[in-house]
Amino acid sequence: FLVAHATLVWLDYSFKESISAPAVMWPSAGLLFAALWLSDRRFWPAFLALHVLVEFSFAALMQDPFVPGLAILFVLANAIDAIAGASIARWLIRDRSQVRTTQTLQFIFAAAVGSLVGALLGATVNSSGFYFAQDTLQQIQVWWVGNWLGSLAVAPVVFCWCIPVRKDFPELALRSRVEVLVLAVLLTLASFYVFNSLPGGAASLLQLPVIMLALLVYAAYRLPPRWAATLAMGMALLCAELASELKGPFVAADPFSRTAQVQAFLVTAAALTYVLGTALTEKRITLGRLSESESRYRNFVELSTEAVWRVELALPMPVSLPPEQQLAWLREHGRVAECNLSFRQFDAVDPAHDTAMWRREVPWSAIYEQHLEQAARQGFCMDGLRFTVNLQGKVHTFLSSFSGVVHDQQLLRIWGVARDITDLTDLTARLLRDQERLKSYARQIMTAEEKARRVTAVDLHDGIGQSLVGMAMTLQVAREHAAPDVRMLLDEVRMRLREVQERTRHMISDLSPPGLYDLGLVPALQWLAVYVRGHDRLHVDLDTRLREDAIRLDIRVLVFKLVRELLRNVIKHAGVNAARVSVLGDADALQVEVSDAGKGFEWQLDMFGARSGGFGLWSIADRVQEAGGRFTVHTAPGRGSRFGMVFPLRAQATTDEYQQLVAAGYKG
Repeated sequence: FLVAHATLVWLDYSFKESISAPAVMWPSAGLLFAALWLSDRRFWPAFLALHVLVEFSFAALMQDPFVPGLAILFVLANAIDAIAGASIARWLIRDRSQVRTTQTLQFIFAAAVGSLVGALLGATVNSSGFYFAQDTLQQIQVWWVGNWLGSLAVAPVVFCWCIPVRKDFPELALRSRVEVLVLAVLLTLASFYVFNSLPGGAASLLQLPVIMLALLVYAAYRLPPRWAATLAMGMALLCAELASELKGPFVAADPFSRTAQVQAFLVTAAALTYVLGTALTEKRITLGRLSESESRYRNFVELSTEAVWRVELALPMPVSLPPEQQLAWLREHGRVAECNLSFRQFDAVDPAHDTAMWRREVPWSAIYEQHLEQAARQGFCMDGLRFTVNLQGKVHTFLSSFSGVVHDQQLLRIWGVARDITDLTDLTARLLRDQERLKSYARQIMTAEEKARRVTAVDLHDGIGQSLVGMAMTLQVAREHAAPDVRMLLDEVRMRLREVQERTRHMISDLSPPGLYDLGLVPALQWLAVYVRGHDRLHVDLDTRLREDAIRLDIRVLVFKLVRELLRNVIKHAGVNAARVSVLGDADALQVEVSDAGKGFEWQLDMFGARSGGFGLWSIADRVQEAGGRFTVHTAPGRGSRFGMVFPLRAQATTDEYQQLVAAGYKG
């Protein structure tokens, strides 16, 4: 920065006709502006210190007479110019990794404002007329444009070459170095030709050298912005040097007028080149991305396994038409304008017809027509429509979606997407068959389990139970004939034997509730109510009104078990000593309800919890569903609980397994 800044400051002074004349441009201002703009704020003091050192040293060497106070004020004015411009640019341009025309215009605006701030200070200091006596407003104008021109010429070059954004966009790559060299030679020759061949004299702004602008426009069109900006900077520096030698078409009697004319031309050339180059590059980048996106879209659609098609209407259809007229309109004006390979495969069901036309016999057309009235209510959009197609002797199932494009109450086109779900449908069918098979196995296992429970209960009752009774009678007889000291031992044995009998009765009750198989559901529930009142101190209000002959044995056993499990939950979790059980039924359905006034719970959270050491309510709900019933829960913290179950009876026939279970139960 120090070497480049010193070089540009030397050029600053060389662009003056005399030491007291205004400079055509001040390129060092552009370098400082770019350095502050691109660097972190913590480095600003270092750049500003080097700037002050270089400009003050050149002022001491080249100004005559040298006034240190005025020199430092001029240096500070240029520093304020760069600080203000860089701050505005950093505020306006947050993302410097993109190529945007708006950001170029924001940079030009920031450079203009910063140059104006510095010019106001510098021209005010110079209003004493120490160097040249002119109107203060005129001095501000020349100073402002000179610094602004320096920023327009130098800052874009620094920015474009320092920011590695060109690596992210192929459009920023240089096409030919020879082209750059040829343009540089042509611009140099044109500059010398214009500033040496044209006669001098007072020239107006309308007499700008067109050939140089044409070359810069061509450079902006052909080259990346960094090269176009570099050529524009080189031409601006060369023209400023030639103008300072009083050459070229911009020669007027007044030095301010001459400087203003040259500045106007160079500002126009630099700004036009940078803005035009950025705009064209942005356009190329946008078109490239658009082309790439379209290519990806085409490849995605064309190679997609899903069928995709677009139906265009030759005449837009008013959405207010009745359904019958909508059908006629689609059939008359609808045509497949675009489709992919998958669509052509499943749509080619009849080679004798034009597959591009909307035909009612085509499955995708037929399914949409069947739901057209519903689709019209939804903006001509439908999802989840199924249709089948016979492809190569095999029936394929497709799941389709349609999306209509409606504009100004007129249907313009319809997009369709269909996925072949044949394999998924076959797999689902196999899963359903396997599921039914598993359910059948589960019923067989449950039948076998109930049968084993019943047999075990009968064995316990007829075998061990009778043996225990016989042992008790034997001990009673032995006690009557035993000595007093032996009677105490026999009484102890009799007490232990009664405990074993009680445990055996509990096991028999758990395995096969009394009366459930032989008498029915109501006697079993009555026994359960008595049992939990005596064993768990829970009073059960039982309400049973049902037809025993309408209830299959499997439903009878299931209801008893579920009621027993729910009452156990009441005992463990409700915190009350009373519950209500209601069992109501007729020939069609059986309604079961277990309720309590306990503390309740958040059943959504506890649904999958392990309540009562089992699977909780999830297990109950699953068993009810397996039986074709419905399970409901009504509870909340502090509001008690109510569990409802409804089992259909008429639609279910007794299976062979349960007939076997009935036979086994009665036989036991």
